[in-house]
Amino acid sequence: MRLLETVANLLGTDVRVLLVGLLAGISTLLLIRAGQVWRHRRAYGYSVYTADTLRQRLRRWSVIAVGATLALGGFILWQNTRPEQAPLAADEVPPADSAPIPVRLQIPTLAVDIPVIEAPIVGHQWDISRLRGEAAHLAGTAEPGETGNIVLAGHITIPGAGWGPFHELETLKPGDMVFIEHGQESRGYEVTDTMFVSPTSVEVTYPTDDERLTLITCSNWDANLKTYTQRVVVIAYYSPQP
Repeated sequence: MRLLETVANLLGTDVRVLLVGLLAGISTLLLIRAGQVWRHRRAYGYSVYTADTLRQRLRRWSVIAVGATLALGGFILWQNTRPEQAPLAADEVPPADSAPIPVRLQIPTLAVDIPVIEAPIVGHQWDISRLRGEAAHLAGTAEPGETGNIVLAGHITIPGAGWGPFHELETLKPGDMVFIEHGQESRGYEVTDTMFVSPTSVEVTYPTDDERLTLITCSNWDANLKTYTQRVVVIAYYSPQP
């Protein structure tokens, strides 16, 4: 019933009525055709078996069309006769969804203090088309404050605007601190490793059982290919601050 209601709501009243008539017409035509196939089987060159099989098949489709006609017609009648829902009083209106908690990335060693935006998955890859001077939280990785692998990406250069916030990311050393500010909470992560991987090495974004922060940006510009051929990956682990 819910599926039928959804389909019906997508159609205007006139279109619904037209569809009911169309389904009824299709059902009638199928029945007529079933009779023709049987009566004129010799003219069509059908054997008795073939003609009977085709006749039964056309009848079954006719029954299905009749069922769809009755279901849609009954639903339209029910919609037109059900009582209108009274509007909610002012004190009954459900509250609007609360605004998302702002997130910021801070890397004191590099003088980086930038907002974090979401990078949704579009067509089996992360969409960072809106990314400029922010960091992008890759959808599907752990959320700030959760246990797991939080993955943030940032530009090394911003098209048409010079250096990006991650242009010195590879200079981070073990022991450097990175902070994620999530609302009123700030969590520190201590850098343990920096590595260079290929652009297809998505395993660095896989879930983990520890509290990890992974920062990613481009590296190794190839002037001939006019693209970055590697990625810099910085791994940091949650380190409670005193």
